[in-house]
Amino acid sequence: MIRSKGSTSTCFLTLMFCYAVTTYGIPEEPISCTATDCTITNSYGAFPDRSICKAAIASYPGTEQELIHVVASATKARAKMKVATLYSHSIPKLVCPDGDEGWLVSTKNLTRVLGVDTANMEMSVESGVTLKQLINAAADAGLALPYSPYWSGLTVGGMLGTGAHGSSLWGDGSSVHDYVVRVRVVSPGSADDGYVKVRDLDSTNNLTDLNAVRTNLGVLGVISQMTFKLQPIFKRSITYQSESDGELAERAVSFGHQHEFADITWYLSQGKAVYRVDDRVPSGTPGDGLFNFTGFRAQSSDLLEHLRSIEEGLEALEYADGKCVSATITTLALITTAFGLTNINDTFFTGYPVIGYQNRLQSSSSCLEGQGGKTCAWDPRVKGEYFFQTTFSVPLTKVKSFIQDVQRLVKLVPKSMCGMDLYLGILMRYVKASNSLLGKEEDAIDFDMTYYRSKDPMKPRLFEDVYEEIEQLGIFKYGGLPHWGKNRNLAFIGAFDKYSNGKEFLKIKERYDPLGLFSSEWTDQVLGLKDGLTKDEDGCALEGLCVCSKHTHCAPTEGYYCKPGRIYTDARVCRKD
Repeated sequence: MIRSKGSTSTCFLTLMFCYAVTTYGIPEEPISCTATDCTITNSYGAFPDRSICKAAIASYPGTEQELIHVVASATKARAKMKVATLYSHSIPKLVCPDGDEGWLVSTKNLTRVLGVDTANMEMSVESGVTLKQLINAAADAGLALPYSPYWSGLTVGGMLGTGAHGSSLWGDGSSVHDYVVRVRVVSPGSADDGYVKVRDLDSTNNLTDLNAVRTNLGVLGVISQMTFKLQPIFKRSITYQSESDGELAERAVSFGHQHEFADITWYLSQGKAVYRVDDRVPSGTPGDGLFNFTGFRAQSSDLLEHLRSIEEGLEALEYADGKCVSATITTLALITTAFGLTNINDTFFTGYPVIGYQNRLQSSSSCLEGQGGKTCAWDPRVKGEYFFQTTFSVPLTKVKSFIQDVQRLVKLVPKSMCGMDLYLGILMRYVKASNSLLGKEEDAIDFDMTYYRSKDPMKPRLFEDVYEEIEQLGIFKYGGLPHWGKNRNLAFIGAFDKYSNGKEFLKIKERYDPLGLFSSEWTDQVLGLKDGLTKDEDGCALEGLCVCSKHTHCAPTEGYYCKPGRIYTDARVCRKD
């Protein structure tokens, strides 16, 4: 199906009618077309700079041949192209084509499992298959993807675009792309090629090209299909242990080597660390546990609007104590209910350990099912969560010092992290060094932080300076690598220079797409090919569009001025005088 200027499909009109007359629930499609043009957003309804991304055409190929035809047609027309996924969960502008005349290529209908080779433990799928589909199809064949992100609403193509990962230093590590052994990529071609070129890459030949595609930022073409190397289905045993964070700096470095699926949730305002003791157990071990993470469950719009209103009120009053009380209650509820783990009938948690099969414990996304008209907490159709997400990986060799710096900072402003603890604290996941050209350079811990964002881009937030200093500590002082699918713009400043194989990636990019049809101004900025990643304008630091260098980058009319960091004096942050 193609939606373009001058045409509107009946199917599209029907979907619009359905959304108009029903309650919330299943998320809206990220692409929206009228008779004149199309727009695309992400599942949160906003990009880091709040820009609106437009295109002239949106295509929905249902087979590889249709995909080839779309890419050839766009290439012949010299149209910019971007790949869109079913739910569009990336925060940065990876899906935005340049200008209003671009072409969106959706993988929404490329959702088939193409084959399972149980003897070699391999599964081939189209790029629009979601992680949930992949996990369940593998389990049906007696197989398992050993590591994955915790959110199963991602597509396999999207995961390769952004380097998505779970948590493990064992085996080949937690990055999904390191378990992809074959890929088919549809890229622009010359007139002699019919304006399209299909490349078959695998781990026995074209390895360098495969390692480029494994984390590709969507600039090498459209992935048509891929093959995963899987393992026999297995069981896991999970126990959450809540302890003081007094020894976190030392323990975090070794904990990932002690348990295969280890992670840590850090509640800074409460001085608490929750360690996930998570390992394989023999398949005969009793238990059929389920992980339906609390934060990924569907919520009623009334509840979401109520909670957001409370948070906005606390921000307006600058009432830190109120946030601290709410954070303590939220944390206690999560720990008491085992973060959504259940032992019996997918309903009850009766105690640790929770034991179950890999496909039932590794990932969840139940809010996408929209039970009873409820929806995901961040659904932009309701007044629910609206947040920033800062995520970077600090090398294990530097983790101890980074954690100690953060602890020193928070000790100076002890109530500052209550706002982050409202969003489940800091999730610390282990990531192993990867052969992917834009993968992790060395073994690391990924620090994932979610925190309040105002609907008003010129409005500062409570303890803004502390959040910014932690961000700059991780990114600049400790050389953290940004998660490609998350972050505000400033996290990508100089990021590409940190990759030892970056130049090789650019060579492959030039070979696959010499006209730059899959590139955009934003991806060129991130890849260091263009300036303009940050802005010099009033209030730019409030949204992470710059590191402040003058007071007007903050909010001087509300008392927020550009100041050095408290412990990292090279940082420049917006602090209330």
